[in-house]
Amino acid sequence: SGQMVKYRFIMFHYMAVTGKRTWYIATVILGKEFVYRKLEWNDESISALIDSEEYFWNNHVLTKTIPSPDGSDACDEIIAEYFKKARKSSSIKLVGFDDKLNRRENILRQISKLQEEQKKIEQEIKLYMQDNEYAYSNDFNISWCNVDSVRLDTKRIKAEQPSIYSKYAKASHCRRFEVKEVANNGNKLNQTA
Repeated sequence: SGQMVKYRFIMFHYMAVTGKRTWYIATVILGKEFVYRKLEWNDESISALIDSEEYFWNNHVLTKTIPSPDGSDACDEIIAEYFKKARKSSSIKLVGFDDKLNRRENILRQISKLQEEQKKIEQEIKLYMQDNEYAYSNDFNISWCNVDSVRLDTKRIKAEQPSIYSKYAKASHCRRFEVKEVANNGNKLNQTA
């Protein structure tokens, strides 16, 4: 599995650091089944891992250079951590990003079409299921169950009980990323540094 591949590289790292020729990993699955795996030294994999680690250390850690974005959640978290707060009213001219931004817009259109198709399929299944909670086919099990939840009406609490609202309100901070297409090169942001 993908998880095992990740652990395999971690195990190779430990083997490279300790010089041990064999490494074991063990786990208990769902509290029922004990499983362990043995990993033997592999010159090619360990050499490639060491090369990657040295490259990362020399080109990113020592130089304090963030690696190129890879689309992962981890990358989002690192960027958000490094650049928590924007300088008020600052702007920078983007150079060389129009093709990527056009590609992004195209991807968003495709995602929207695919989500619409997904919803249509789900609606067809719900219409077929009617008031049944479960359905099944040769390849799939479907549930469309009742879910009850209780939520606080924060607008009402804020209006009717402002002291209680302010006592329990928790402020948060983030940066919102938005892309808006500029029509005919108009409506551009001021170019302040």
